[in-house]
Amino acid sequence: MSKKAKIIWSIIVIVVLVLVGGYFYGTNAVAHKVPGHVYEYTSVSGNNKVYMSFSKDSDQAIVTSQKSDAVKSAQSKSNFDDIYQKEMKNGCWQYLAKGSHLTLTKTQGGKTSRWQYNNCFALGNRIHSRSFTYQIVNAGQGVDRKATNFVRVK
Repeated sequence: MSKKAKIIWSIIVIVVLVLVGGYFYGTNAVAHKVPGHVYEYTSVSGNNKVYMSFSKDSDQAIVTSQKSDAVKSAQSKSNFDDIYQKEMKNGCWQYLAKGSHLTLTKTQGGKTSRWQYNNCFALGNRIHSRSFTYQIVNAGQGVDRKATNFVRVK
C-alpha cells in the first residue's frame, strides 16, 4: 500500500471515529445538559412556547410560559424554590434525564401526567427528540412521532 493510500485510510478512520464518538456523546448527554439550565420548548403544533427550568439539586422542574420566571429560577436555589412554590398551584413538576430519554411528570390533584421524550440527541445548546410518549390525565395516552426541540436559554 502506498503512503498516499495509508494517509487516506487514516483520515477515513479518524473521521469515522469522530462521528461515532460524537453520536455516542450526543445520545447520552441529556443527563449532563439538563440540570441547572432553562430550555425553551415549542409545542409540536408550533403555536405554544413554554420555558422549563430544571433544578440542579433535585428532580424538580418549573414549567411556565413566563421566560423571566424561568431564567430567574436558574440564578439561585432560593429563586428556584420560591418560583417552584408559586407555580405549585398549576401542579408539581419533576424530571428524569437518563441516557437518551428526558421524562417530565406533572402531579396535580393527586393525578399524574407524564411525557417521555425518546431518542434525545443533545449537542451544544439544543436537545432534539425524534418522538415522545405521553399519558395525560383525562386526555389519554399515545406516541407522537413528530420531532421536538429544546433550546437552552440559560
